[in-house]
Amino acid sequence: MRDDRTELEANALSSAVDGLSVDEVFRLLASPIARATIVYCHQQPQPTLEELADVVAGVTASDEGTIASPADRDRIRVRLYHETLPRLEDMELLAFERKSGDVTETAIPESILDCLRAVE
Repeated sequence: MRDDRTELEANALSSAVDGLSVDEVFRLLASPIARATIVYCHQQPQPTLEELADVVAGVTASDEGTIASPADRDRIRVRLYHETLPRLEDMELLAFERKSGDVTETAIPESILDCLRAVE
């Protein structure tokens, strides 16, 4: 019997982000913070760091069945700035302006979005 969930092909994911292996894409998508960031940046292509920190803290808390505290938001903001956004920029999924803290451009491939939809 066929599952109605979105079918994914490994080569589609590897070609989604030029020069990266499927393993690198899956490592990225293993992070709940990266997943929430990708989804939000797809919906709102030019968010600020502050906006992302608020949204990702809320999504993370909701997934865990808790309420985000200011400390949670600050921790996520630091992780976004130093880890997640630079990594997404290195993968050419977005452009991140460190001085302003803004995402200035977003280019999330459909195959990555399909992967995220499949695991929702």
